[in-house]
Amino acid sequence: MPDQLDAITRLRATNYGLEDLPETIGFPQRFGDEPRAPLPVVEATVDEIAFAIVEAERDSSAAYRRAAALQRLYKLAREAGRIGAEHAAPAVLKMEGK
Repeated sequence: MPDQLDAITRLRATNYGLEDLPETIGFPQRFGDEPRAPLPVVEATVDEIAFAIVEAERDSSAAYRRAAALQRLYKLAREAGRIGAEHAAPAVLKMEGK
């Protein structure tokens, strides 16, 4: 494992775009498949990296949707007159009931 860490450190240092390269990668899970353990990125094939990109993009899309929903809740609560430490959700639910 120490060689892998040295290799990932060297990879990250070789290119500005690789500074956030993860130590391991995950893969999309298909229904019925056995879960795969994360794979050290220094052992990954080109195809495995492509599959990991699909999984990372899926995670990114989910995070973006969560952030967008939170932004919408915040905006609606502000439109309902809520500020600071006041609860957001009840105000939005009250608005929807009108």
